Amino acid sequence: MEGHRNLKIKQQLLEHEKISYASDHIDLPEGGIDCGEGCNPYGFPPECAEVFRNFDPARMGPYPHSQALYDAIIRYWKRQCNIERENIVLADGSINALYIINNMFDTHNAVVLGISPQFTDYYMHAEMIGIKYARYQLKKEHNYKFDTYEFMAMHNIAGDYAQASMPAREYNFIYIDNPNNPTGQVIDLKDIERIVKGARKKNITVIVDEAYGDFMPKRNSAVRLCEKYPNLVVVRTMSKGFGLAGLRVGYIIACKELAHCMNKMINPYMVSELAREVSAEALKHDEFIRGCKSDFRGMKKKIRRALGCTDKFPAGNRGRLHLAETLDSNSLMLLYHDDPSINLKEEFFKRGVLVVDGYDFRGLDSSAARIRLPKAEDFPVLLKAIRQINKL
Repeated sequence: MEGHRNLKIKQQLLEHEKISYASDHIDLPEGGIDCGEGCNPYGFPPECAEVFRNFDPARMGPYPHSQALYDAIIRYWKRQCNIERENIVLADGSINALYIINNMFDTHNAVVLGISPQFTDYYMHAEMIGIKYARYQLKKEHNYKFDTYEFMAMHNIAGDYAQASMPAREYNFIYIDNPNNPTGQVIDLKDIERIVKGARKKNITVIVDEAYGDFMPKRNSAVRLCEKYPNLVVVRTMSKGFGLAGLRVGYIIACKELAHCMNKMINPYMVSELAREVSAEALKHDEFIRGCKSDFRGMKKKIRRALGCTDKFPAGNRGRLHLAETLDSNSLMLLYHDDPSINLKEEFFKRGVLVVDGYDFRGLDSSAARIRLPKAEDFPVLLKAIRQINKL
């Protein structure tokens, strides 16, 4: 039917199909385990259950007015930087936060520079609203490791490091997910600052998506740079480390001017009353995430051993399956196979493990798969599958 083409729908929506692994439907193998959905397999801090139990349902009658989450965010970052209420924008999850940020910019001839592979829904949304997506491709031969100086030099935001022979290209903003999704690797804060500083000289805003940021040290968060750089926007969520994906709570930290612009166009009642109270309680319990990180380190250590990873061969050397550059305390990792014709998602599914197809990330194909580590009790199922696929 062609009738919808006469309804003045944006051309980008008519021309593009959205590719995304995010879905409200889970096709779990019978008797298997879920290593696909990007939430914390250990759930949320147990203290949050008390807030659920004791919450007065009458508070759901009026619009949400609780300031508890704002106060908790300020306390959470107190030792890292000085955040005020005016620096914070609440959102219904980090995906919604990214949509808010994209819609803040003038999209006419706009170009966002990203890293490939990275979080699919961000750049899909950017393209759907008319923003062009340019990407710095992580290289398989370098184990998908990010190179800060190459990134900056290639895209003329490097100052003294810039290559004079490189053609200039104008970017409106830069998007970096740190830790990276799907690899789970982390860019050091000093390198993030180099990028932000170089971008500021060209009036480029840098968006740092720290959805999985709770799995890296707090001292590595770009939140620490927000006071110094007005061209920096940081996105956080309660869905990953704190295990509250079903509550849909995220937040943005930025300079007051940018936060003010975002607040002009959002729902003033973003994030429900209950979600604000539960999230505020969760932010008091860093020790919960420390326990999760310890388990994930142990699991990745066993995976490295199974793949034959050493300092000389960090990706693995005893088979055909390889582990991309990653932070061991992060729940995410990327595996890729030597055989380009293999479909890793299907191979894992046969063995009772649901993973995310590499095809769902630009710059990868189905011979790669994103894996979110399971609970320790389910880990033997994943490790067995990895050992078997490594021999294919």
